[in-house]
Amino acid sequence: MAAIPPIEPPLLSEGSPDRAVNCEVALEPAFRALVKASVLKGWSAQEVAETLLKLATEHAETIMGRQRVAVRLYRWRVGSLVDMYVSQFLGKFR
Repeated sequence: MAAIPPIEPPLLSEGSPDRAVNCEVALEPAFRALVKASVLKGWSAQEVAETLLKLATEHAETIMGRQRVAVRLYRWRVGSLVDMYVSQFLGKFR
């Protein structure tokens, strides 16, 4: 199995509005490597996605509480849908 890529430390201070994006960029290579390694071992992409989502949700609930996680997931889903529809709409004008 290939080594998990190193995770870079934060570039931005706590409280910075772009810190979440900075964290996402720092974790993405290791996340992709974990997904790839799992699929290569025989797990389906869907199994891996569902399991990682479950583990991440349970971890967030332990840290933040179930209600706060539910609110954040709802906002994330709505934001993702809005982004998708805006992209589709703007794509019609390209």
